[in-house]
Amino acid sequence: MTDQEVRRWVGGAVRLTLDDGRVFAGTLHADEGHGHGHTHYIIVSDPVREGGDPVTEMIHGADRITVIEDASDDPAAIE
Repeated sequence: MTDQEVRRWVGGAVRLTLDDGRVFAGTLHADEGHGHGHTHYIIVSDPVREGGDPVTEMIHGADRITVIEDASDDPAAIE
């Protein structure tokens, strides 16, 4: 995917698939301030254990994302 396609999802609950087949659900964030040619996307989801820290996954560039869809109906995907 392109940054233009992914940016519209930033701030929302999403379910996304990466080019290696992994699937993540959570709130999508973006970080463009690192200065090396691509946007970092961070997906934040609920802790694995009650009371634990949220789970985060950093994605290096929109081209790693093959599918993105709305997950606002998934309580675990809402930060």
